[in-house]
Amino acid sequence: MVLEFQPVVKPIVRYQEKFFPIRTNPIVVLQNLLEAGLISHYVMYEGKNEVRIAANELAKVSISQDCVSLKTIDNEYSEPVSDPFKQVEKLLGSLMIQNWTAYGYIGFDIARFYSSYSKAIEQDLLYFFIPEIELKFTKEGVYVKSIKSIEQLREIIFIDGELPDFKSVAPKVNIESKIYQQSVQTLIDAIHQGDLHKAIISRSLKMTGDLDVLGTYTVAGKANNSARSYCLKLGDVSAVGFSPETLIEVYEDASIVTNPLAGTRPRGKTLEEDKYLMNELFTDAKEVKEHALSVLLAQSEIASICLPGSVKVYKFMEVKKYRCVQHLSSKVGGNLKPGNTLWDGLKVLFPGVTVSGIDKEKALEWIDQLENEPRGIYAGCIGWVDSNGTTDLAIAIRSVYQYGNSISLNAGAGIVAESVPEREYIESVNKMNTMLA
Repeated sequence: MVLEFQPVVKPIVRYQEKFFPIRTNPIVVLQNLLEAGLISHYVMYEGKNEVRIAANELAKVSISQDCVSLKTIDNEYSEPVSDPFKQVEKLLGSLMIQNWTAYGYIGFDIARFYSSYSKAIEQDLLYFFIPEIELKFTKEGVYVKSIKSIEQLREIIFIDGELPDFKSVAPKVNIESKIYQQSVQTLIDAIHQGDLHKAIISRSLKMTGDLDVLGTYTVAGKANNSARSYCLKLGDVSAVGFSPETLIEVYEDASIVTNPLAGTRPRGKTLEEDKYLMNELFTDAKEVKEHALSVLLAQSEIASICLPGSVKVYKFMEVKKYRCVQHLSSKVGGNLKPGNTLWDGLKVLFPGVTVSGIDKEKALEWIDQLENEPRGIYAGCIGWVDSNGTTDLAIAIRSVYQYGNSISLNAGAGIVAESVPEREYIESVNKMNTMLA
């Protein structure tokens, strides 16, 4: 139902703020907040030199298959989806909340509003909330923002505790190796016929039960390094992940950065094998081509919203090593044109080239055709946006997701003309091992 938006005229909501010069474990603090019954919905997000915890909803913006909705303590509003990213920007901008930061996710299925991609999960396709409580952990200490009294939070922050125990669930294969390799071969044939240059085809493992969010984050975090890591529980949607790449970072000086990773090799069992496999990344025509094409498209997308002459490619074809795989990595950045915002950046960059393909529209058509279910949060984004126009959003890969009582683990591979189906299947296995092994 579409409701007429009637803003409530009232004073600006202001946070209480305080800094505690103490070093403490964010996971333990989050567990203590949950056990004390002080929070329900939450996001924990580890970025550059900081960990953030956001909890309880002061306001939220969400997108279903039909509507964009805003919900606050005083008001509810919805409208048909037309230009989702700009609609979310408008609704968040209408909030009378001082210096807000919104946390949440953008599901891959938002692509259905900007392309011919048609699939969608039953849950919200986009979900951002402005928290009542926000904690930021740095090497200096803990910064606290809260709508309510900070004293109760102070007690929680100073309580010692043990890290959560892990409760495992057994995965069931959702798509067989043979079926996945057939899809890869179908795509290779389409590429040879000139239909497109590259597409990322994914597969999934399915489990049933309850995802132990903090336990999984703790155990997997000990074994994995990542560019960004996160865990969240928002109603019946949960996620835990260790992403190697960011889709978009925007800073207060209006600079914008994207970090395409494309080209993959497994980690070696010895230092010598690891170095050999790393060197293969630079000599394998398929891997180099896949990476170069991705960087070229990212450069073109960034250039469309940035000042002429400001777009640069840097840290080109560096190797980033993670627990189970190593990737070719580059960064593409520029300065936004006056009037353009992070939401314009999302419109041109989403979904990321490294999880969709080239030509992006054609790749989305093939993903829609070859994958038998919606991707949900997988290959979308998790992170935060704020009232200053800055953002940090990681591509939601190397992650596990829960929707209702169904748990899903997804991984894909970039397919180009030189791809070999069996190798692409093995690549997806290596990526899944981030969360399984």
